[in-house]
Amino acid sequence: MKQLKKAPEGVLGALATPLNLDGTIDYDSLESLVAHMVSGGADGICPVGSTGEGPLLDRQDRIGVTRHVRAQIGQELHLIPATVSVTPGDVMADLAAYHEVGATSALVPPPFYYPLDANATKDFFLRVADESPLPIVIYNIPQMTKVAVAPVIVGELARHENIIGIKDSSRDFEYFSSVCDQVTLLEPENFSVLTGSDTMLSACNLVGGSGTIAASVNLVPRLVVDLHLASKSGDLDKARIDQARLLRIVQACRVPGFPAGWKAALSLMGLCGATPAKPARTAQDQQIETLRVALVALGVLD
Repeated sequence: MKQLKKAPEGVLGALATPLNLDGTIDYDSLESLVAHMVSGGADGICPVGSTGEGPLLDRQDRIGVTRHVRAQIGQELHLIPATVSVTPGDVMADLAAYHEVGATSALVPPPFYYPLDANATKDFFLRVADESPLPIVIYNIPQMTKVAVAPVIVGELARHENIIGIKDSSRDFEYFSSVCDQVTLLEPENFSVLTGSDTMLSACNLVGGSGTIAASVNLVPRLVVDLHLASKSGDLDKARIDQARLLRIVQACRVPGFPAGWKAALSLMGLCGATPAKPARTAQDQQIETLRVALVALGVLD
């Protein structure tokens, strides 16, 4: 199967996973949600990550979602599912399965549970990159994994031909700037620095970022695309206005918790149900009503 080999850039959606009440995948809503993002200008889809509740889904479901999205979006867009395993062997099993169903690359976080020092983290990514049938994108999300991939290590890993980017979801702007600096110094041929913090997209682009993999692309893809293009083209007045609006939308969706708040917002949009993966609980009715009022005021809902 022909696959993209270039590093992902632009706006990619951190896809939510629609679920039926019994916990099975709601594939009809999945198609609607993906179509909404693609029509809004998304450059790719990233399923079964943190927003997509990948760590709470069976491998069979994660593969099924990835396969379904590939069939829907064709070969033109990036498809970057996330691995969620701890051992290198299980990570490789994820990567082999994703390769089989047409992923273009994969988000790979460091192993969680035990803290890893910088060299151990580097060794893990080099081992995975050496053996992976897919290019990998480092997933830095220390609030979930307890492991931060040091900027100098990112710079060294960027020279590996099978490591094509990093998604940084730390919300640490100094860290993001340091990663961009390390990558700029080494000038790898094919490496992107993407933020997972849509509330910092404009600022991240200004210091050398390549775009975003963001939850908000599920809800307001056109706004995120417009913000990205404005900040990249130097239209800073528009970027400032768009960033302020996106900030308020993201803050409203955080109130019911993550990722339940995003599913609540998507249910209000009629794109999918609010049911989260077990054992997480659906947002409370009052939280959803508060969110509805906020999204109406922000012009997201009629």
